[in-house]
Amino acid sequence: MQFRYLVQLPRVDEDDLKRISSTLAEFHTKKDAIIAAGARRGSGNRVINNWYIPKLELMQSIVASIRNSGIIGQWSADVTEHAHITEVKDPARSTNNNNYDPQICRYLDCAEKCRRFELATGILDCGESVGKLEDLDPDDEDTNVNDADVQDIFISATQSRPITNYFEISKLLQRRELAIADFLQWEATYGHAHVHVIGSPRKAGPTAILPFDKIQVWFKIRVQEMELYDAHTVRSAQTLNCAPPNNPWTLGHYDTSIFKTDTSHTWPNSGLSGHTVAQIRLIMRPIGKSSTQWSWKDQFLTYVQHFDILNDRDPTMQLHLLKRAKRSNGNRMGDVIPVSQMRAPINLIPRFGAIADVRLTAYNSMEHATEFWLNEFWDKTTFFALSR
Repeated sequence: MQFRYLVQLPRVDEDDLKRISSTLAEFHTKKDAIIAAGARRGSGNRVINNWYIPKLELMQSIVASIRNSGIIGQWSADVTEHAHITEVKDPARSTNNNNYDPQICRYLDCAEKCRRFELATGILDCGESVGKLEDLDPDDEDTNVNDADVQDIFISATQSRPITNYFEISKLLQRRELAIADFLQWEATYGHAHVHVIGSPRKAGPTAILPFDKIQVWFKIRVQEMELYDAHTVRSAQTLNCAPPNNPWTLGHYDTSIFKTDTSHTWPNSGLSGHTVAQIRLIMRPIGKSSTQWSWKDQFLTYVQHFDILNDRDPTMQLHLLKRAKRSNGNRMGDVIPVSQMRAPINLIPRFGAIADVRLTAYNSMEHATEFWLNEFWDKTTFFALSR
């Protein structure tokens, strides 16, 4: 798996080539264990006692090929294979299984005319809204921004599957001023620019007075990243859940994310350094008391529960092992931090141990399990960031 991911790097240097060669050599060194265990099987579940696989043989030439011709991604057939689906297979399903060629051509002609019509009307509809904000200065504190307009403006009308650029939206919304006793106490001590850690000693007492008496709560949040090797390319936003118990999620549906805890490190270039993994339990926005002057109007906070990351990777799978962090009284360790410290979704896999807990299901394993594998193979960007 490491070899397969590494050879897909969009940029490769000599250090990367050494890692690629090393992972392949490690596989060949240890592959006999798979044969000895009878784990390589073919049709009829018959044991295969050799490694006569042409693609495995071709892997030996990949490093040399990269040196001679550049990264292998440029030779990918994914685009043409996908085009065969959209331009031939899908249209063919609308035919009567006779005279394929003319029927497919008519289908594609009709679909193209519809796409052009939707494109033209889309440009016309969004043109006025775009014009309204062309002269907006994101640094002008007097600018009155309408949330609905902002969300529509940055959807490109020229894309069949538009990607909303939340980074641009944030520039227009960032002048909004950024609670919960401990959080406010840390803010009062270190200022608004302070990066909050999770699991710090409590600073506020049980009698602390909060400057708000109402909060709004959200059960989902969308997180967006830039491409690791291309800071100008925006990735599609991903939805993270923090929903209370409901069928079939009888213990709640709470996703996990990478959070920044140190200003001197950046995700994804720094990997886990200066970052931590935590489970999102609540997204909230405090609403200040009408008689109280405070500087945290319209700011979004999240209550998260922290995982301890063990220093050493598992020697077999090379994955990080995580454990739920707990305070001295046995309660899960959690804190309130700004949503702005959230960096990227992350996938955790429960560690079952020698015997799996019989209570575990797809809907409750995150709550019953106490140890987890950090799945760096979740997607390529996650792998590139965590495997450094």
